[in-house]
Amino acid sequence: MSHGPASRPLPTGRLLPTTLSFVALLWIVHTLRLVLAFLGLLPGQDSAQIFGIHPGSGVTGLWAVFTAPLIHGDWQHLFGNSVSLLVLGSLVGLRGPGQLWQVSVISALASGVGIWLIAPRTTVHVGASGIVFGYLGALLFMGLFQRRPLSILLSIACLVLFGEMVVGLFPGAPGVSWQGHLFGFLGGVLAARLMARDQSPGED
Repeated sequence: MSHGPASRPLPTGRLLPTTLSFVALLWIVHTLRLVLAFLGLLPGQDSAQIFGIHPGSGVTGLWAVFTAPLIHGDWQHLFGNSVSLLVLGSLVGLRGPGQLWQVSVISALASGVGIWLIAPRTTVHVGASGIVFGYLGALLFMGLFQRRPLSILLSIACLVLFGEMVVGLFPGAPGVSWQGHLFGFLGGVLAARLMARDQSPGED
């Protein structure tokens, strides 16, 4: 028996486990950090100091760009980022996990390097908020770069629903890494541009 062309499966079946897996990793790392601190097994100082980004720390300090997104200051910090990652990450990954990871990696790198370059040297930066703002940047500019009806509608919807988050790109509340937010956002915009280039003609 012959069949017509197989329809492309919806990505949501793979997307939710992908997004949840990353958030679950953040919770595991935070719990493990607290357990090790309670047992006195952390070497000399808090893990935020060890694995966070120290601006201007020299090239050898850039390794923290890869570890800082996994560390959070407290449960409130972790919970806030977790919700944002799940909501915005699910929207970014509507076309599949590949797009989600592309935006995540570019945003994380851009955010970390930006912090390392311009943030005050007396500060230490941790948390996945740079990735969160990367998702926001990708979503807001996806419609502009792709110029597809669904992409444009998604960008408009995100502007209406999450536009107030743009305030976080500028200096404001003490203790908030606006530098990480700004560079993460710019990384998301770059990722959206790169994805638009890779998009097949006529794809929606």
